[in-house]
Amino acid sequence: MYTTCAFCGGSLGGDGGASGLAVGKRFAFDPWKSRAWVICASCARWNLTPFDDRLDTIQALEHMAGAGRVAASSDQVTLIRQGGYDLVRIGKPPRVEMATWRYGERMKARRREHLKVYVPVAVVTVGAMVALNAAAGVGIGGFFGQLPGMIDGTATWIIGRRRVGIEAPMCQTCGRLMVLRAKHVQFARLTQTTHADLALLLSCPHCESIGAQIEGPAAEQVLRSGMTYLHLKKRRAVKRKATEAAALLDRTGGPEELVRRLAREERTVKALGIQQGLALEMAVDEQAELRELERQWHEADEIAEIADNLGLEDAVEEQFHRLKGDQPNG
Repeated sequence: MYTTCAFCGGSLGGDGGASGLAVGKRFAFDPWKSRAWVICASCARWNLTPFDDRLDTIQALEHMAGAGRVAASSDQVTLIRQGGYDLVRIGKPPRVEMATWRYGERMKARRREHLKVYVPVAVVTVGAMVALNAAAGVGIGGFFGQLPGMIDGTATWIIGRRRVGIEAPMCQTCGRLMVLRAKHVQFARLTQTTHADLALLLSCPHCESIGAQIEGPAAEQVLRSGMTYLHLKKRRAVKRKATEAAALLDRTGGPEELVRRLAREERTVKALGIQQGLALEMAVDEQAELRELERQWHEADEIAEIADNLGLEDAVEEQFHRLKGDQPNG
């Protein structure tokens, strides 16, 4: 088993652990085609395992998958987490317990993102307020009691000001560019089109009229930015509602059905409330993650097809020369 990535040269890491494999913390495997990959933690490319080790590797990964829990699944790929390991299983998986924990990584990522803003803001706020109070000759006892709320408010304001990451559309009403930020998404209205189950009617920040419509992946990207901001403002309530939101998502029939149902109701993002809003964010996150995993799999599978065919041709040629009693060239 190799120890470095074939694409970027970085270390594949890993400590064996529950996988029983020498390298890797994130794996992918296709039991039907007998293929397995180690996914590089640095560049996220899929490294095909050597042919001789593959059956043992797949057996070990199957065992890990059976002991893990599903984080997200579609008809083609399933993301399973087992301890500190991630496994991408190609093909329709056996039913594995799905519960609120599968969204835990997303919530942790949100908290980490918040801390990236929270800590610098805290340092600046404390320094500034201490200096101002010292200059004014005022005690700072009451100030420290208000500090957490001040820092939270400032951090939330900064995140709300972030651009949503799509090209600014032109408002069809006032003709101005709609530079959308996370805080503006709460006024967008969910809808459907003939081409997409999810579309957004965007409210213009200038004239506050419906100014543009986006759909598909672009709508998902905007929605994710806006929901992150909204739920950051209500994080205490979100923590309490996470279990109910996950149950709603499963009860509705999964991410695709939940998205379709909420889009048909054509409400604004803000009007969804915490439970439905959190369930929608979970659904959109899951769909985006699975789409990216499927893209990576198709790319890696094409490379594996070439590699396996080359390996098979070499084996046939070697056997042919052995039967003839001569030595192969090279």
